[in-house]
Amino acid sequence: MFTDRRANSRATRRERQPWPAGKPFKILSLDGGGIRGIYTAELLRRCEETLCGGQKLGRCFDMIAGTSTGGIIALGLGLGISTAEITGFYRNDGRQIFPPLPGWWLARKWRFASWLAGPILKHKELENALRKRFGEHLLGESMTRLVIPAFLMPKTEIAVFKTDHHRDFKNDHLTPMWKVARATSAAPTYLKGFEHEESGRIFIDGGVWANNPVMVALVDAVSAYDVSFDQIEILSIGTGNAPFALHRPKVLGGAIAWREAIKAAMFLTTDNATAQAKLLLGPERCLRIEPEQADALIELDDYDSAFATLPARALEHFEAHRETLARFFVSTAEPRERHFPQGA
Repeated sequence: MFTDRRANSRATRRERQPWPAGKPFKILSLDGGGIRGIYTAELLRRCEETLCGGQKLGRCFDMIAGTSTGGIIALGLGLGISTAEITGFYRNDGRQIFPPLPGWWLARKWRFASWLAGPILKHKELENALRKRFGEHLLGESMTRLVIPAFLMPKTEIAVFKTDHHRDFKNDHLTPMWKVARATSAAPTYLKGFEHEESGRIFIDGGVWANNPVMVALVDAVSAYDVSFDQIEILSIGTGNAPFALHRPKVLGGAIAWREAIKAAMFLTTDNATAQAKLLLGPERCLRIEPEQADALIELDDYDSAFATLPARALEHFEAHRETLARFFVSTAEPRERHFPQGA
């Protein structure tokens, strides 16, 4: 599961695998966002039930990228799990992972004090849910090419889990899917980091650097395949990316005022990734759909608020974008490359 990623980087450009001229390369990119992932799951459920012609949704894309909660969905799609079952994961297991927020002031103060001392959610609930859903399945069992961002500490280093769709990608295919899901979704302050005991390293939520993984997927596609930007089509689904603002006194203040700067960083990286993808491909080749305004302000652990509004918003957005969405599902993808056997 673990390698020193930078130490094992190639010294030369990766050999690009052939891709048919004129054939689209379809990418599905899924943002992080905790329980707000129910929006993504419900939107994809509508697509699968209405546009896929009886096929599993994962078979309609050549590559799926997902960070944090989006990574969990991506892994499920790669394994051929139905979107109805994925929505069930959020509805049922999500209630255990994200317990009700305190309703009275003393409990809220206690929760805030606990947040200052350590993670506010029980990581075992998430681990149990992931083990139950993914069992002993390995990353290499995915029928679809997957790229799943994570982050390594205490020596800071990015990590991207990948299926073995290129012969250079030989490090991750034997990793249990539940461990990949746990690694990408270890949101700082909310969940304990996922420890890799053999190395002493700790995996942290990939949202720290790639909450919107669209550019991670795009770079992987053009570096691993002989495919042009004009062939790539991207469906990018967010979970809400409300702008982070600090009033002037805090902007000019010190460490306490900037204690939530991670929110600003995540907003900027998410927004910038979409802008970069559209600059490279053209806006018409990158469809971005996400909750906005008040829906984007729902906290990633607020189960009740998420379920009160986001499933209905997903249906509304599906209907609004139905015609544009349909183009991603007119054909299924060819089986992916498998460069290494599961026992190797």
